[in-house]
Amino acid sequence: MIQTPFTTPAGGQQQRYAWGHSRILSLDVLRGLALLAALFISIWTFGGFSTNQQNGLLLKTAGWNYRLYVAVSLLLEGKMQALIALVFGASMVLFLSANSLSTKLPLADRFIRRQMWLIIFGLVNALLLLWTNDLLFHLGIMGILLFPFIRLSARGLLLGALFCTLIYMGKNEWNYADHKWAYQKYLTATTLEKKLAKQKTAKKDSLSKQQKADREAWEGIVKSKKWDPKADEERIRSMQTGGYGKLWRFLLPNTQARESQWTYREGIWDLSAMMLLGMGLLKGGFFTRRLPLKRYILVTTVGLIAGFALGWFRLHTAQLAVQDYTKFITRSSLPANLFFPLEKAFVALGYASLVVVLIESKLLSFVWRALAAAGKMTLSNYLLQSILCTLFFTGFGMGYYGRLSQHELYFFTAEVILLELVFSVLWLRRFQTGPVEWFWRYLVEPKHPPAQIPPSTPPLSSTIVPSTSH
Repeated sequence: MIQTPFTTPAGGQQQRYAWGHSRILSLDVLRGLALLAALFISIWTFGGFSTNQQNGLLLKTAGWNYRLYVAVSLLLEGKMQALIALVFGASMVLFLSANSLSTKLPLADRFIRRQMWLIIFGLVNALLLLWTNDLLFHLGIMGILLFPFIRLSARGLLLGALFCTLIYMGKNEWNYADHKWAYQKYLTATTLEKKLAKQKTAKKDSLSKQQKADREAWEGIVKSKKWDPKADEERIRSMQTGGYGKLWRFLLPNTQARESQWTYREGIWDLSAMMLLGMGLLKGGFFTRRLPLKRYILVTTVGLIAGFALGWFRLHTAQLAVQDYTKFITRSSLPANLFFPLEKAFVALGYASLVVVLIESKLLSFVWRALAAAGKMTLSNYLLQSILCTLFFTGFGMGYYGRLSQHELYFFTAEVILLELVFSVLWLRRFQTGPVEWFWRYLVEPKHPPAQIPPSTPPLSSTIVPSTSH
């Protein structure tokens, strides 16, 4: 492992990090775990388990399907995306601390090229592979935006993560306040309408265009919160029977909204918080087991308990909102998703701390090796997930969209995960990096990086795995 300095301006002092030209096993394991487990949530969109169907389960508040949905939501929803962003932020520090890389490009230029090509991979995934919830595009953009913060101290990065989390929570409260204001305008319009209806001389259409728009706007909000057993029929039919061109046009509005509106409304704060947290944790030695064991146990316990408690509050309030959103908005001062940013951060941090401890304990080492292999081939596996799911569920493939029950979707997910684990382990027995990762490196700096593992390569270390890229 090559040791390289990485200077931070904190207090005018320099700190040396022995990361340089290496990989940290815990980051590879967490990256693989987050990538594979996130598919249990992505499969909702891939397979047609829509928000409308989820609202229907929340109305029941009982039964096997309800408990299964609640369990998956509590354990994984939002948490795996947060964990991916957390590890991505830590990897940024590693990449930009490798000052001894033999490259003709300055490291900063190489990093920006790397992020720009990641953005292009994201557009390919979203527009060509038809994955409307692509994350690569956003990670590429956020990496460029957060690049200037890389030299902050660990404390400064953690404060930045807290600031972004609070802003994200404020955005959720802001959106809820907009709904409250829409309801007030609806009340004004309907009150006037009732008053005019009692007057015999009143015209049939006495409301102004703006008042009618206010009434319709609130009715649309309420409709979006209700469960409608027929709401998904048109979408299911289009996804099951449409050819590639038809599906491309059908999904394009969702893709555009995700890659534009979500990015600047929520994504910038959502991803920034976790990426800054990952940067700060790496600089503090969190992922290299430099903290006392008691500290990791405390972080795991507090993170998971607090996160799951906030998750229970979110699902409980979401049930009330689905049952009667008008009553909910008049009685509740807090939106159901207000603490969702904190919930994701707490649980992701708890999972990360737990994994670091388990790796150091030497328990289930074969599991960590398999997850680390998947983590070293994240980009290849992520795009493979899109290809497999698109071909299996869409009309130009096998057309299983909307045909599988919730638990059947999870069985399919488990099969894809097993396939990717086996593929990753077998591939890395012969090659140094995944196929798309190799191509990515070539695009960043056009030369021929080594593909196969040299015969003299030493066995993998239990903590640090030598490598040539991050």
